[in-house]
Amino acid sequence: MMPQFDEIQRRGLAVRTVAEDGALAPRIGALSDSIWPRFVVEAHTPRNHPYPADWPGIFARWPQYQFGLLDQDTDELVGAAHALSFAWDGAGADLPDFGWDWAMWQGKQDYLAGATPHTMCALSITVDPRYRGQGLSTLLVSIMRDATARAGFTRLLAPVRPTLKHRYPITPMAVYANWRNQRGEPLDPWMRVHARLGATIAKPCDKSMNLAGSVADWESWAEIPFPTSGAYIFPGLFAPVVIDRESDEGVYVEPNVWMVHDVSA
Repeated sequence: MMPQFDEIQRRGLAVRTVAEDGALAPRIGALSDSIWPRFVVEAHTPRNHPYPADWPGIFARWPQYQFGLLDQDTDELVGAAHALSFAWDGAGADLPDFGWDWAMWQGKQDYLAGATPHTMCALSITVDPRYRGQGLSTLLVSIMRDATARAGFTRLLAPVRPTLKHRYPITPMAVYANWRNQRGEPLDPWMRVHARLGATIAKPCDKSMNLAGSVADWESWAEIPFPTSGAYIFPGLFAPVVIDRESDEGVYVEPNVWMVHDVSA
């Protein structure tokens, strides 16, 4: 039984996985689509990228690690967490610059090869805005930590997408990730959630999420025109998007931060 079971029950919530309830998958997808920025959910992997992301594939390959957090009385989906397992078991310092994309690619290769997994990797957490400020993100990270331990793994990796990085889009992630508050904790609140649960910062992953779209796509997502080729910033970006009007493509390379949870205890 997961250590936080009493807390989940006390809040009148329930946890189900897609393995237990296949109908959760489209509900979780709809929740993510309604909350995540359009450029995240509508863009595609850039041409010739070495690690093409396969978000839908995680539901088929690791349904037991796709979690829905639901209201026990209404069955309303209030949050979701996503993870996968893979065979990679290197040191945190050796994690690649490609975070989110690489994790899905590596997990898929290991899965197809039948490799024995050694490590869990968190991919994302989404909470319905109406339920934010209630500690549900912390609860969902705890659920993934528990799943990691129950699977017999000792580490949960996470290419963390810092909540407030969009306010500092020209600050390198290596600098931002080391900013601290007065208590000596990470300044970023999402990194702070992980840190308070025991995670440590391994390194930035400056090429974590690679997203591409046509110039018209990016103008729609940004709600501003991009008259010439070049680098642009608009609200929500962690770094500039590079627009190439000649090839009719905009490419956004988002930096994240690798954090590592040791669950061996």
